[in-house]
Amino acid sequence: MISFSELGLSKPVVAALSELGYEYPTEIQAGTAQYILSGLDVMASAQTGSGKTGAFALPVIECLDEPDEQPRCLVLTPTRELALQVEEEFRKFCKYKKLKTATVYGGTAFAKQIAALKKPVDVIVATPGRLLDCVEHKYVNLSKVEILILDEADRLLDLGFMPQLRKIISKLPKDRQTLMFSATLEGKVAAIASDYMQNPVTVRVNTERLDVESIDQRFVHVKEYDKDEKLIELLSAIQSDKDIEIAKSAAAKEAKSKKASKDDEPDEVELRTDSVLIFTGTKRKASWVKDRLRDAGIKAEEIHSDISQAKRESTLKRYRAGSFNVLVATDVAARGLDIPFIGHVFNYDLPELAEDYIHRIGRTGRAGRSGVATTFVSDEQKHLLASIENIIGIKKEKPKLSMAKQAALKRFHSRRR
Repeated sequence: MISFSELGLSKPVVAALSELGYEYPTEIQAGTAQYILSGLDVMASAQTGSGKTGAFALPVIECLDEPDEQPRCLVLTPTRELALQVEEEFRKFCKYKKLKTATVYGGTAFAKQIAALKKPVDVIVATPGRLLDCVEHKYVNLSKVEILILDEADRLLDLGFMPQLRKIISKLPKDRQTLMFSATLEGKVAAIASDYMQNPVTVRVNTERLDVESIDQRFVHVKEYDKDEKLIELLSAIQSDKDIEIAKSAAAKEAKSKKASKDDEPDEVELRTDSVLIFTGTKRKASWVKDRLRDAGIKAEEIHSDISQAKRESTLKRYRAGSFNVLVATDVAARGLDIPFIGHVFNYDLPELAEDYIHRIGRTGRAGRSGVATTFVSDEQKHLLASIENIIGIKKEKPKLSMAKQAALKRFHSRRR
């Protein structure tokens, strides 16, 4: 394994990484750093939880080096949550640099973001719609942008941001570096790359199959009208198991403290319930599930695009703090969530795209921990299961034919000959 220093990162950045507990670069970080630092355009594909943000943020920080008056790096993301997460990562990595960052996203008042843009800023992380508003109102000048990054480019296109992307890119210098990170590099993503990138280097890391070693995947066949009852049953079992675990941990802590000398302080044991993330196919379904869980006495909250940005941020803050442990979300709202302690992911509804299944279950089993992903499969959604089984590498055994059917099949082929 190579070190961060060997990637070409400076001492201030390596020091910040060390304080964050990062010892070695991930595969995608090691695979892209040399190309980005060399000023090449890069198309990269890697699975969720692979250190994707660091893969572009770390070398970009080195490329920018010293602060300037105008933005020199622009990161476009499909959701507000992802924009906030990416900007936070930049700030952490820049701890010992003087680079300034800002986020621009919709669903909140203009004033605070405009005030941030009026100050010197080196890196802007934005959603396309709000950024285009800022550009058209001349709140921001993009004429000195040296590096453009399209994060989760496939989702940017799936969510219909292509018109805004074209307008924004038209405001950027043609002589720039463009980086694209996406779950897939085919189709629309390949098309936009041919329009806006110069001889890009392609880096693919672990994208063909999901690494399932840390995730226990379970598929539960259930009638659509039985989903609520089954979900409540499984959540109750999770809570019961956690209560037993807490009791054992508390007993172990008490026993250890009794054995410790008066001068020694016992190690602190973190006691908290497992957090659960439930995905639904629609905003209305998210509200329905949350209400049914609350009716059953389970503390649950919801996040989706109809919830105000301020409330979504408040909800996520309370979720991280452990005020409640069950969060119901839609795909768009949960895109970019970086919460390492999620123990269970539930797919209340199967996603239409197999790639979205990867993103969903990738919310658990992070930071070296194990996780469980439970997927409800109703009769109405069985047709979606095959593509998911294919992308995660499940091979179905061919059904065995009865003796009578084998004889009939043999007679049929003999007649054809």
